[in-house]
Amino acid sequence: MPVPGSIKPTHKAIKAYYETLAAYADQKVKHEGATETGFQRLLTDTARSHGWMLVPKLTVKRGGKSVIPDGTVRDAYSLHRGYWEAKDSDDDLAAEIRKKIAKGYPLTNIIFEDTQRAVLYQNGQEALKADLTAPQALADLLNAFFSHTEPDIQGFDKAVDEFKEAVPDLARALAEILKKSHESHPAFQTAFEKFFTLCQSALNPNIRREAVDEMLIQHLLTERLIRTIFDKDDFTRQNVIAAEVENVIDALTGQAFSRKDFLKKLDKFYVAIELAAANLGDFSEKQHFLNTVYERFFQGYSVKAADTHGIVYTPQEIVDFMCASVAEVLEKEFGKSLGDKEVHILDPCTGTGNFIVNLINRIPKKDLPRMYRQQLFANEVMLLPYYIAALNIEHAYYERTGEYESFEGLCFVDTLDLVEKQQKTMAFLNEENTQRVERQRKAPITVIIGNPPYNANQVNENDNNKNRAYAFVDSRIRETYARDTSATLKNKLYDPYVKFIRWATDRLNGRDGIVCFVSNNSFAVDQAPFDGMRGQLLRDFTRIMHIDLHGNVRQNPKLSGTSHNVFGIQVGVGITIAVRRKKPKNHVVSFHRVPEFWRRERKLRWLQEAERFGNVRLRKVHPDEDNNWVILDNAATFARLLPTGSENGETVFDKFSTGAKSNRDNVVYDFRAAACLTRIEAFVESYNSELDRYKRKNKPQDIDSFVDYAKLKWSSTLKLHLQRGKQAEFDPQRIRTSLYRPFVKKWLYYDELLLDRPGLFRRVLPTEKQERENVVIYSTNHSQIPFSVLATNCIANEAVGGRAGTCFPFYTYDEVGGHRRENITDWALNEFRKHYKDKTISKWDIFYYAYGILHHPSYREKFADNLKRELPRIPFARKFKAFSKAGQQLVAFHVGYEKLDPTELNRIDSPDLPLSYRVERMKLAKDKMSLRVNESLTLAGIPPEAFEYRLGNRSALEWVIDQYQVSEDKRSGIKSDPNRADDPEYIVRLVGQVVRVSVETVQIVKKLPAFE
Repeated sequence: MPVPGSIKPTHKAIKAYYETLAAYADQKVKHEGATETGFQRLLTDTARSHGWMLVPKLTVKRGGKSVIPDGTVRDAYSLHRGYWEAKDSDDDLAAEIRKKIAKGYPLTNIIFEDTQRAVLYQNGQEALKADLTAPQALADLLNAFFSHTEPDIQGFDKAVDEFKEAVPDLARALAEILKKSHESHPAFQTAFEKFFTLCQSALNPNIRREAVDEMLIQHLLTERLIRTIFDKDDFTRQNVIAAEVENVIDALTGQAFSRKDFLKKLDKFYVAIELAAANLGDFSEKQHFLNTVYERFFQGYSVKAADTHGIVYTPQEIVDFMCASVAEVLEKEFGKSLGDKEVHILDPCTGTGNFIVNLINRIPKKDLPRMYRQQLFANEVMLLPYYIAALNIEHAYYERTGEYESFEGLCFVDTLDLVEKQQKTMAFLNEENTQRVERQRKAPITVIIGNPPYNANQVNENDNNKNRAYAFVDSRIRETYARDTSATLKNKLYDPYVKFIRWATDRLNGRDGIVCFVSNNSFAVDQAPFDGMRGQLLRDFTRIMHIDLHGNVRQNPKLSGTSHNVFGIQVGVGITIAVRRKKPKNHVVSFHRVPEFWRRERKLRWLQEAERFGNVRLRKVHPDEDNNWVILDNAATFARLLPTGSENGETVFDKFSTGAKSNRDNVVYDFRAAACLTRIEAFVESYNSELDRYKRKNKPQDIDSFVDYAKLKWSSTLKLHLQRGKQAEFDPQRIRTSLYRPFVKKWLYYDELLLDRPGLFRRVLPTEKQERENVVIYSTNHSQIPFSVLATNCIANEAVGGRAGTCFPFYTYDEVGGHRRENITDWALNEFRKHYKDKTISKWDIFYYAYGILHHPSYREKFADNLKRELPRIPFARKFKAFSKAGQQLVAFHVGYEKLDPTELNRIDSPDLPLSYRVERMKLAKDKMSLRVNESLTLAGIPPEAFEYRLGNRSALEWVIDQYQVSEDKRSGIKSDPNRADDPEYIVRLVGQVVRVSVETVQIVKKLPAFE
């Protein structure tokens, strides 16, 4: 009988299947080797919609027997969800099935087919026969196949979800037990202090006691899974770090805590996970399975740890490609193999050891024992992946050699910390780990390979969860990458993956060698702060090859992290291999970019098919003067235009700056001035109280641990003010109007202590008086959103257009509003007058001209990529006056929008409710023709042109709808209410005004002269 499902007889994969068979029939081809490709493609395409993958010719071990079905369908955990076996149409299908059953083929969920007929077995019994020539029957077969779940797997799916939900509660319970034991358990106190001291020396001198508690909790909750899935009952005795942790836990157990009784609560989860894993015959499948369970565990257990360290595991296709590429480069560049005596390999952030495992399987057998004992090294700083890495690597060696041997090249240590301590004699957790670290330090490393952590900055300073600073590595970045950059903001240069690239370059210590990383690709592709880094890398290495795998969801909202990014993350990814030779012939950069909209599976399949860098058609790059490796089509043309902002004087605007950045918007901004001032007064009092406490405590060095995060919304700059002893002052006169988002104004407490980066507004709009005469063009140039500009006469937020931007004012002043100066340079005035042969052109004319030209669709389209990298540049268009006039009209609408008569929209009142103008959250209809203000009022008849005027990723009207709503900040509990008691109709009127501004803007832009 038909089984309900998502696959219909008209599914494109079914159509493609029949087309393939028809093509073979036309060629008189009917042998299994050819015809099976049609069904293989059918299963591949339909499995993908379930998040599964078909793996051809995979060895399956069941009940002591090994068989190789034509295809095995696996889920995201590598669990086997079904099998497929193809036969010739001339075969006796029933007889062939009996043969396969006798050989031990799994009958849990398997399709036997010969292109004409199919038989589906499930749970050991024949479940369905299908006529494959009938589309409906084929669809029913596929739906029955994909809807089947074995009891063990069904229990596993539920268990993993429940495990993730239960883990936080169990972790909290364990944390409470540890807290009490810290207070009243002498044996535990002694053991913990010893272990804590060791962790300080081995991992991080600033490690928190809570972090060590977390290690104990991780071990307690997952140690059983590691033992049972990998069948290693002696794991806690053999692993040098697990044994150390067990000593502390042994001290914990006793009257206060029964490990056995506590973990009974997890039995149902453990059993379900272990039963599912029991069907995995291959060690690599168990490895992938546990990696995935571990990811889910961390997502539930410790969001902070996952955020800081980037718990993302490298797809096998990428590991294969990188390891094969390293082997290829060693041979081509240096005439050496992976097993050569001079090749010393290090994975500095090994995770679960996948790169070392892959290399073990590539090293010639005769060289493997020596390499394993003397020339392979790996580091890991987190406990659970360290455990799994040890098991994975040691098992891989056992599989190749038939002998079990502990992998002494694996260190439990923070790689970046090693260089900080290399002048000191330090203990690294215990004697054996210390010996391993010292041996690695002395090794002449020639190959560094891996996947460094991606995360850069904590989302919220109050999480106190930022990646730690490393004095030596950070100083090397300052001396090289940061020194050579032209960017003002350099914080991205201290992202962890950048630190690892800097460290790896130095770790080669002048030797010939290779660095191969898969990482955030921003440094190679289009980010301005990395120009100095790119230039330095070309000096450090003789040959650099990079594959851009795209996947930057923040930059392109049409992409999906889960669908288009190879790691399922938000930032773009790339693979880099950098080669250093002592005597280079030249320095070369080669590049390849896969199509941006390829899906994750397609990118990984492409890497699998390419196998290594040598098979990729790389394009040699000639970096420009800004050290860009991706040279844009219009880069030369754009460079010839007039810069809006430059340090050398030949620029349109003399002064320019970022908008006001606070890092505590919900504190310093509010729709209501009184609410903002009340909050600021309390904030100032709390800050000054913290400053007083800081002084009384003799100014402790560890400011991150000292400050009270419950009292204040901290930021790095505010902490510096505290350290410098700067007192905060409350002055109600500092409350100012600010453009927060397009056509969204809020009150801002403009104070240089409370704002992280106040910008130049103390010299652009120092008092309210200047708001009546000055105009600022706010430009949003960012890699993640389309370019936009918006004129305003009030203090602009740093992200008016949705991302950080730049402000170009017409006037500047001194800090009390005097000494007014026009900000258009004399150089620009002369250039315009000379070009247009018109001495009557004024600086206001140029200002308006620039605003007009920056709205031109052809300008934005032609230079779209350039505008993501750098500040806008101004061309000389043919019709100067037309652009200047249009710019003046646009400025009038955009600055004075609140004084306009609004577009009259159709008001639809609810007959059952009294009319109200109060807004909780407005909602736009799907057809975008009407807007529900509240239950009593809807505004209809919104013209389509209103949505053509866009700033970044939204139309102007959508910005207003998004921002004007009652909300509450989840972290602080601070409420925001945009409704005005003194002007109840303000928001409804604003909607009409922004509709008018949008329509007027679209009409003005459409009338602009042709852009040439």
